[in-house]
Amino acid sequence: MRPLPTSANARLGSAILCLLVLFCALATMVQAVRPEYDWWDAPLSFTWPARTAAGCGWPITARCRCGAARRRPAARARAGARYRLVPVLLLAGGVALAITATWPGPSPGHPVSDAGAIVHGLSAIASFLLVGSAMLLQSIALRRDPHWRAVAAAMLALAVLAFAGLWLHALWKSLPRGASQKAVVSLYLLWLGAAAWRLRSAPTQTAAIA
Repeated sequence: MRPLPTSANARLGSAILCLLVLFCALATMVQAVRPEYDWWDAPLSFTWPARTAAGCGWPITARCRCGAARRRPAARARAGARYRLVPVLLLAGGVALAITATWPGPSPGHPVSDAGAIVHGLSAIASFLLVGSAMLLQSIALRRDPHWRAVAAAMLALAVLAFAGLWLHALWKSLPRGASQKAVVSLYLLWLGAAAWRLRSAPTQTAAIA
């Protein structure tokens, strides 16, 4: 039996890539129409205030879709002896991301209740930690699968860099909050994009060829 490319994996990988590109495009667009918030200092929650009419709900939609996409590369990455915890972590991270977008944090001129700020902060932290942990575990497992072995080391290095960047952003308070947060998000998206790209050519064992 020889593995064949599966169109389902190709479609899924392409769909995830489209969602990631959409996320980046929307983030850039919102930053462009909110020049009062400097990209260097303002975190994403400042430029994507879901409670304003300018938001119109589409930033939340993009973030939730991106959160849902977060669990799919790992769910389809067929590492032999794959960690069962990975899809659970990624799904929980996607839910936490949706909560973060639904309860935005405070920004200049847009105060929120104490409860809303706590929910936003905790869900944002949970999203980063859950997804980062899943990226690390999945990257370690990838080396056991022939199709993913060639990129396993690079993806593990990227996952480690992203998770280290998260802790650096959280603990080094003198860093520019906007730039450091966007750098961490970019590393997460890069890992997800790499996983989705590789997923497009992932084989299946359901067909046999002589």
